[in-house]
Amino acid sequence: MTDFSSSPFGNEITSTDVITLLTAQAGWQNKYRQLILLGKKIPALTDDYKVAENQIKGCESQAWIVFSCDNDGRLWFGLDSDARIVKGLMATLLAAVNGKTRVEIAAFDIDCYFTQLGFMQQLSPSRGNGLKAVIAAIQAA
Repeated sequence: MTDFSSSPFGNEITSTDVITLLTAQAGWQNKYRQLILLGKKIPALTDDYKVAENQIKGCESQAWIVFSCDNDGRLWFGLDSDARIVKGLMATLLAAVNGKTRVEIAAFDIDCYFTQLGFMQQLSPSRGNGLKAVIAAIQAA
């Protein structure tokens, strides 16, 4: 399996960085723009990974998750989607969970994180459900 720790979302961008970046934006449109820019930083998964077993169920768009685990028990994720906003939301998740152990991921308060970012009230119900499916897939890794 590929080692995903070398992606730009290794330890370079943290959840604190994402909160700082997005809360500094005035208005949802500016947050949306930054979210899309974050999503562009995630390396695309190759077609070898875009298979049914890696597909995230519950997303309206096409979305995939793969991961590797290093010798220290830290998980490194590869996420991809065909939808720009979903990929941006995935970027915010990667900043929060990449390089963390299963225990650290389980202890991370994802609801609080997204409340701080101000996303949940802005997302359509279907996109919110898709985001929850991505979160569930990460937690199940």
